[in-house]
Amino acid sequence: MHRHDTEAESRTLAPAKPADGPHEHPLLALQRAAGNAAVAGLLDEERSPVLDVVESGGTPLDPGVQADMEARFGQDFSDVRVHTDAAAHDSAQAVNAGAYTVGSHVVFQRDLYNPSSDAGRHLLAHELTHVIQQRSGPVDGTDTGAGVSVSHPDDRFERQAAATADQVMSVQRQAEPDEEETV
Repeated sequence: MHRHDTEAESRTLAPAKPADGPHEHPLLALQRAAGNAAVAGLLDEERSPVLDVVESGGTPLDPGVQADMEARFGQDFSDVRVHTDAAAHDSAQAVNAGAYTVGSHVVFQRDLYNPSSDAGRHLLAHELTHVIQQRSGPVDGTDTGAGVSVSHPDDRFERQAAATADQVMSVQRQAEPDEEETV
């Protein structure tokens, strides 16, 4: 998962990878000893709110915003889902982020998704860079133990997202013929 906190940091959140090795996963041992119901209850308590939010669906980008960002990046963002509800806000706070990205899901704290402002579009461009990065394969991160991995603000993916957002947002787009005003 990439997260973007309110101080211009972004991190990656992704499902945590199971540890490699010949030993039985501790969860399986616990399940064998305590039973399925007990383990399921513990997992519900330990599950990151991030997973619940990204599994909730979200909404597609507004068509105008999607078209603008697709033109800037040269990428298709039709699969991107934005999460801005109370659960999204709470999950972003839980991971200390103003915004974060998991796959094609971009989650924002309350009032930070504002594609009508320059700052809001820049933040969205940063997070869309993380969407592109995660489409290309695994990204760096530290397992939190709650089912997600979180990136570090200084890792190469964060630096690339910051630089890419700066670059794509510095380009003035020419209005398409159907976007031009007629006088």
